[in-house]
Amino acid sequence: NGVLTQYMVDRLNGRRMNEQSTGSARRESYKYEPTSRMSNTYLLPGTDKREDMFKDIKFGLYCRSMGGGSVNPNTGEFNFGVNEGYLIEDGQVTDPVIGAMLIGSGAEILKNIDMVSDDLALAQGMCGSVSGSIPTNVGQPTI
Repeated sequence: NGVLTQYMVDRLNGRRMNEQSTGSARRESYKYEPTSRMSNTYLLPGTDKREDMFKDIKFGLYCRSMGGGSVNPNTGEFNFGVNEGYLIEDGQVTDPVIGAMLIGSGAEILKNIDMVSDDLALAQGMCGSVSGSIPTNVGQPTI
């Protein structure tokens, strides 16, 4: 339903944040301390068509693929590299963009989603942290 109801927290961070543990502690191996980590992140598809999402954008960036970033768990601030990105000019996807990085706040981004497409895609990746590198799965439409 699009409503964030709780954060992913392990027992330690749950106590710090006065939240109940969600059992989200993961680690690469016994050599690392476990920390709250994602495993399967999924957003439901919407009803919008991807091509319709761009038509009112005068100038923007379409991020088709992202990776290589970090999140501050205390503030929700993030930075992610854009692996594959394109300019949007007058409602049309145009030239490829190289070296772009997205920087922002997770809470603010979630508040500003105004369209969700019907083009659900599934992917696998890796998440690196102080608790090692772990496999992740994601499913999401264009937002």
